[in-house]
Amino acid sequence: MITRRSSTKSSPLSNMKLGERASRALPFLLLLLVGVFILYPMIMLLVTSFDQEGAFTFSGYASVFSSSSTYKALLNTLQMEVGVLFGACFVGGSLAFLRHKTDYKSKHLLDIFVFLNFTIPAYILSVSWIQVAARNGYLRRILKVILPNVQYNYNAYSIGACIIILVLHVYPLVYFGVGNALKLLGNSYEQSAKVCGASKTRIIFRVILPLVLPAFISTGLLVVSRTLANFGVPAQLAMPIGKEVLTTRLYSAMADLNLPVVAVYALLLVVISLGLFLVSERVLKKRVYDSEDLSKDTEIISIKLGKWQGPIRVITGIFFTISILIPFLTIIVTSLFKCWGLSFEMKHLTFQNYVRLFTEEKLLTRPLLNSLIYGIIAATTAVMIASLIVYFYQYKHNRVANWLMSISQLPIAIPNIILAVAAMVAWINEPFKLYGTASIIVVTYTVLFIPICIKQMLGAAKNIDRSMDKAAQTMGIPVTMRYARLFLPQIKDSLISGFLICFLISLKEIPISLLLYSAGTKTLGVMLFSIQSNAYGLEMTSSVAVIVIALSVTGNLILNKLGARGYQS
Repeated sequence: MITRRSSTKSSPLSNMKLGERASRALPFLLLLLVGVFILYPMIMLLVTSFDQEGAFTFSGYASVFSSSSTYKALLNTLQMEVGVLFGACFVGGSLAFLRHKTDYKSKHLLDIFVFLNFTIPAYILSVSWIQVAARNGYLRRILKVILPNVQYNYNAYSIGACIIILVLHVYPLVYFGVGNALKLLGNSYEQSAKVCGASKTRIIFRVILPLVLPAFISTGLLVVSRTLANFGVPAQLAMPIGKEVLTTRLYSAMADLNLPVVAVYALLLVVISLGLFLVSERVLKKRVYDSEDLSKDTEIISIKLGKWQGPIRVITGIFFTISILIPFLTIIVTSLFKCWGLSFEMKHLTFQNYVRLFTEEKLLTRPLLNSLIYGIIAATTAVMIASLIVYFYQYKHNRVANWLMSISQLPIAIPNIILAVAAMVAWINEPFKLYGTASIIVVTYTVLFIPICIKQMLGAAKNIDRSMDKAAQTMGIPVTMRYARLFLPQIKDSLISGFLICFLISLKEIPISLLLYSAGTKTLGVMLFSIQSNAYGLEMTSSVAVIVIALSVTGNLILNKLGARGYQS
């Protein structure tokens, strides 16, 4: 008797059907995932703003908008935004113009120094500012030696000080953005203006500036957005004298544990930030440049500096000395003092501060290890999720993929401190109680990192030929294999740069960790923010700052080698 054995092998047709089902299901699973971790906290933030002990109420809104503190914080925020916007556009735009439209002789040095400015966290710049400009700072000590009878009464703490530090922090955004626009510009309009007898000044203000105005607008909006989101600088330089901006006002409201009020402040910041982001995105889409000269190997030089070459080099040298050399030197020197305020003598210098960081009750070891672990886990998770989102967005282009992309990019428009508040109200209660654990920091980091990774990968993904994926799909190769074998290898560099950028952010991130950390989950950013208030002084704060700077510069050098531009939080 002959029996027919049933084959356990599935046919190519069944494999194809399984692959198609997986291809349809995976985007929905991703949409559910980003909905839970991105939309749900924001929805809970909105719900919390109306919730007073289980009752629906507008008391939180009434409390916020009837308080004079809110309007003072708004006014201070507006003052800071305007000052930083004009300062950053002037500094960044001027340096970009020197770099790309003149015969300035030290262009490579411009790139190096702006890059170094880009790597120094804003909070560390504010620490350096205090060491230089405070009443017991280095500037007063130098003046006392040179002019012993001069009284030094300058107050280092003010909104003006915040503006100076934030200009030094964000002007590279304008330098890169406007510089890219200047590189893309054609030369025909300028040549025509010269033929018509236009002067250098007229060419600059009537030809070049109007052409790069969209770049100024888009990068200016980014500057305003990053300034609005900044917490560390106003917390260091404005809060000690009772001046508050919206981010520090929200942080102060946390001390009262009135969650509806905190939620209202958070939503106010969200509305402003999202508005700025949407306007910026619209401006970016309209940016069009005449790029007829891009094929030429020679660089277009419109303006010859002539006799101004020397004075301009002196001015730029003074600027970079103030913005880079002095902060670096003050932080390093202060880190070597036995105690802040001692005279500069060899007997008062020591490496003991660094030894204490790694030996005294593991002062720095635990926070550094936490930052490394949380950063690696969150960056890896974000890279995986972002790469899947980009894959389906590129190859599907259906409604689910579009929703997935839109929702995933929301966190880039939301200040970090708001992400922290939203995570707190979302994950503070059962059944999803993460508050008080390391998981809430990792999850919030991941939410922050996903849009950053998407932006890194999207450009590379657009250059991939889709025909390979379509051919593989026709052959019945599952979507998971097409993603792993065909898509990922082609965006490998973007994956690596996205991971490194996110990892670097985790090493110096402050607001998220500060609001969400608990015993045993302190990070390097929290350590940097709180060590001075824990009676360790500026010398220990500077020691931590030196380590953060070293890690940041090293990481950004690696990114620069990969051709990626670092992201500042």
